Amino acid sequence: MQPEILTWLIPLPPILAFALIILFTNKSNRISHSIAVGAMLLSWGMAMAVFVTAITTDELGLHPIASAIAWLPIGVGSLEIGVLIDPLSAITLFFVAWTCLGIFIYSIGYHNFGKPKDAEDKHGLPPQNGGLEPMYARFFAFISLFAFGMLTLVVADNLLQRFLYFSHRNTRKYTTIDGGRGRLR
Repeated sequence: MQPEILTWLIPLPPILAFALIILFTNKSNRISHSIAVGAMLLSWGMAMAVFVTAITTDELGLHPIASAIAWLPIGVGSLEIGVLIDPLSAITLFFVAWTCLGIFIYSIGYHNFGKPKDAEDKHGLPPQNGGLEPMYARFFAFISLFAFGMLTLVVADNLLQRFLYFSHRNTRKYTTIDGGRGRLR
C-alpha cells in the first residue's frame, strides 16, 4: 500500500474504536478494552510501516511523504487538509505510536481489570478499595479518542490542522483524566 494512503489511515482505528465502544460495547469491559487495544495495535502497525518507509527513503527531507485534499474553498483558493511525514514527523510518529500502545496495554491492569466490583463502588466515582474502575469501558472509549487526536496531530500537514487536533487532544486529555465524571476536582 502507498505510504500516503497508509498515513491517512493511521488515526482511523482509534476513532472507530471510540464509536464502537460508545455505541455498542460500553456494557462489556472485556470487549471494550479488546476493541481499543486492537485498534491501537492496528494504528501502531501502520505507523511502524510508515516509519520504516520514511527512514528508508532517500532524501526524505527534500521529498517528504505528503498528500492533501481541498477542504474549504476560500476566495480564489482553498484550505487543504492533508498528511505529511518528514524526518521529524517520522520520529515523532514512532514515539507517539509506541507510547499510545504502551498506555493502552498498561491501562488494562491499572484499572484493575479482572478484579470484582467492590460493594462500596459507586458509578461515576473512582474505586474505593482496589475494585474494578466503575467507568472502565468509558475510559477506553475516551483514551481511544485521545489516541486519535495524538496521531492526527503528528501527521497533520498545516498549522490549522495542528491547532484543531491540539485543542481536541487537550479536551480528550481532560475527559480521560477526569474519567468523564463531568466535574473538576
